[in-house]
Amino acid sequence: MDETTPELQEYYAKMDRPMPGESLTEDPEAPQPYTSTTEFSVPQEAIDYIFDEMTQEENYSSIIQSLLDGTTVMELTRLILFSGFNEGKFNPDLMVILIEPTAYLIMGLAERAGVEYTVMADDEEDMFGVTVDPLEMKEPSEEAQAALDMVEGADLPEAPTESLMARPPPPPPTEQPSLMQRI
Repeated sequence: MDETTPELQEYYAKMDRPMPGESLTEDPEAPQPYTSTTEFSVPQEAIDYIFDEMTQEENYSSIIQSLLDGTTVMELTRLILFSGFNEGKFNPDLMVILIEPTAYLIMGLAERAGVEYTVMADDEEDMFGVTVDPLEMKEPSEEAQAALDMVEGADLPEAPTESLMARPPPPPPTEQPSLMQRI
């Protein structure tokens, strides 16, 4: 006896998701990174990896610029963790454990750079399939506190302060003389 409404059946028919068993038809010679053994299984090792990646100069500048552009902390957290999962760095269970420490890392980096940030927009109550209560984020967990301590003791690159409208630096001098100098 099927108790679903036609609207619900139509919704399920439109969902863009793999068919059950579709992963069994993939080429075993070219597995996806997230289907093999993950690189990290210990939360602190994964937090250290995420912190190292976030504090590389190009990544740090991008994170700070994203926060300046209005991206929320939770959007960046989702982006960082899903890309780590897709690269095979950690499994979904560890990814959920890393949500809080990663958010605190981003907030700590923003505070060190003097950037105001928004933790989550009003319409982001459902993050990663779990409803987040903003009151729960008052006291950081042990992992999150360790992440904040890493940020406080880190030697971070300069936050980008140059405007997009600023003049570009002059080109470096050319080693070959120009045609006018040859005469």
